[in-house]
Amino acid sequence: MVLGALLLGVVGATAGSWVAGREFGALPDDVEAVRLAQEILPGAAVAEEIDRHDFLYGAHLGDEEYGPGYVQISYQKGVDCDLDRLAWQNAAKHGWEEAGAITGRQCSSWNFRRGDLVMAYAHQGSGTEVTFYRSTTRSTIGALIGALGGILAGVAVFRPLSRRPVVLLAALIPPALILVPVTGLVVVAAVSGVEGPTPQLWSVWPALARLVFS
Repeated sequence: MVLGALLLGVVGATAGSWVAGREFGALPDDVEAVRLAQEILPGAAVAEEIDRHDFLYGAHLGDEEYGPGYVQISYQKGVDCDLDRLAWQNAAKHGWEEAGAITGRQCSSWNFRRGDLVMAYAHQGSGTEVTFYRSTTRSTIGALIGALGGILAGVAVFRPLSRRPVVLLAALIPPALILVPVTGLVVVAAVSGVEGPTPQLWSVWPALARLVFS
């Protein structure tokens, strides 16, 4: 019964993330993105051409069709890590709210949010990147609601079938070996200080399928 509830919880979370995350706000155009970045790095010189991807969904899994969409601005190398605190203060002054630190960077790095837009300030010491993403908060909330509904449905559906545990386990274990670990990895990645917004759960499955079967 527990395994069945987990499986339907994953199905419910996937459906909830899709239903709640179908509509996004627009990414800023290149001129607007540079203007927004200058709010936290006034006077910094852009090092190279702006990297822009307007696809809509998901997480980076090696297939750009399912990426979250972003606008990335790179700044010249040699920026001092001591300026990161000033960047954080500038972000707060212009109404950006901190949405979590980004781990694994040499210098201080953060995700910020203002309205439906997420800005990732990432500094490796050798250079700084400011990346703008669409917020996926609605999709995350939808996934949580869907997961709860799926678990409750799983308890109701599989409790009468628990009298035949061998047959039930034989039917549930194969899909559980794929769905449960992958969902767990997505959840761990979402809470471990990754750059950008939390991935939409539903988009992981088509991206993963294309990686495996293409």
